[in-house]
Amino acid sequence: MVKQDRRTIQTKAQITDALIQLIHEKGFNNLNVTDLTRAAGIGRGTFYIHYLDKFDLLNKIEAQLMDEIQQVLNNVIPEELSVHSNADSEVPSELLIKTLDYFYQNSKLLSALLSPDGDPYLIDKIKEMFRNLIKESFHASSDDIEFNPNIPRDYIMEIILDRLMSIVVYWMSKEDLESPEEIAKIIKLTQHVSPNELVHIKK
Repeated sequence: MVKQDRRTIQTKAQITDALIQLIHEKGFNNLNVTDLTRAAGIGRGTFYIHYLDKFDLLNKIEAQLMDEIQQVLNNVIPEELSVHSNADSEVPSELLIKTLDYFYQNSKLLSALLSPDGDPYLIDKIKEMFRNLIKESFHASSDDIEFNPNIPRDYIMEIILDRLMSIVVYWMSKEDLESPEEIAKIIKLTQHVSPNELVHIKK
């Protein structure tokens, strides 16, 4: 039974690696099961033991990815929101670094899926997950959080959401990735720098 489980894990890893390779080579819309089995070095019958078709493969891979991302975000978002009560802290937390390390360890898969030739809907799924978790954190911490009275709360949420999303997604799109520690520092710095402080136009 253990051998079978290991074989299944190995086969699925081969198929995932083949998917990543083929998305970069020809795009998800243009690949088929034959392409996947050839690239993975397995038979079509083996593929169909685990997946109905390429869409079932994509859905199952993304479902696992989303579940794992949600688990790490459940930990990091409440802490990242709490930073606003400590404006002097610019040191990335160990928790934030560990969370970014998850993205780093899965960067090949995320880079392929988030690319123009991957799944155009994945970014919206991840963004919605971020949004829901931020809403829950706002609600749970409503007594401890003071919102800027000049900006509606839904816009505040979108600003925080876009800051987190844009940095992580852009990071995943790069060929030479910075370390999780470097990205954590960038995220922390953006919490202390207003947009008009990012660029200074010389007069």
